[in-house]
Amino acid sequence: MPKNSGISSQLPGLRHPSTGASALVLVLCVLSTACGENEKTATMPPSQLAMTPDLAPIYDDGEMTLYEVKGGIQFPILAPSDVQSDALWQQQVEPYGRKPWITSEDVRVQLTWTLSNLDQEGHVVELLVDPWNEFGRYWPGLTLVDPDEGEYQPNFSGIDTYYELSGVGAGEASRRHGTYTYDDLQELAVDFATVINLIANPPVGGLGADEDGNALPAYVNHTFQNHSESDLLVRPYIPGTIPGLTGVDIGLRTREPATLAIEVVVELVDRSEDADRVREDDSNDEILYPSGTIVTIGTAP
Repeated sequence: MPKNSGISSQLPGLRHPSTGASALVLVLCVLSTACGENEKTATMPPSQLAMTPDLAPIYDDGEMTLYEVKGGIQFPILAPSDVQSDALWQQQVEPYGRKPWITSEDVRVQLTWTLSNLDQEGHVVELLVDPWNEFGRYWPGLTLVDPDEGEYQPNFSGIDTYYELSGVGAGEASRRHGTYTYDDLQELAVDFATVINLIANPPVGGLGADEDGNALPAYVNHTFQNHSESDLLVRPYIPGTIPGLTGVDIGLRTREPATLAIEVVVELVDRSEDADRVREDDSNDEILYPSGTIVTIGTAP
């Protein structure tokens, strides 16, 4: 994102992601219906992501092997006009460097999903959801936990849940259905804003600090695994302004080759003033361009 003085590409917490091959279908049109004064709902058509057995591992140290696919879903958030964009830059809001175009209260998001195992044998599958906002896109990466042995561990995603799936012959037991609710995605937006602030103002010492006093990975992982507003450790790092989510990366991770598929339906509620932040299906107005800034505390081995 141009002019992003709040999160510079020079920060050590910013790198580019590497992801496995994916088959996520990106669909940007929405179906809009009025649901109240100054409020609109929108449902995006289903998006799909697949994992196949020929996928190369993203990590293999001889003891732990990780297979992972990821793909992004961009929400149809309208871009600000030049006048509106200039006005945002007139208001300095930290740690972003300017006022957000959307906040988490302007646009609420919910994800409904179906995860399917297409193999005869069962699998334990890690379902991953990583947030985007207009200031960046979260990439967990890995953290070096044993320099002598060269051992890494994956950092937590924004939402990071394990599901056990039986083989395809088991019928319904080979599938899982779920919804990450509006409240869940609100928490994800708060967590991501907190992580951006932690990277801008890294803690020294304390929880999980390494021998050099670097506690940032421990704080960030803790943030995504706990409810930030009720957590005494990270609550002081929650910014006063929480940017809204502009998209997510959906991921599947296993410890062995697998044939898997997930379908995701995104629902949005535009609660902004005049309900003018989410594009309607019959509109040709420009969508907010995804941020090119990758926010991470991880690395690749």
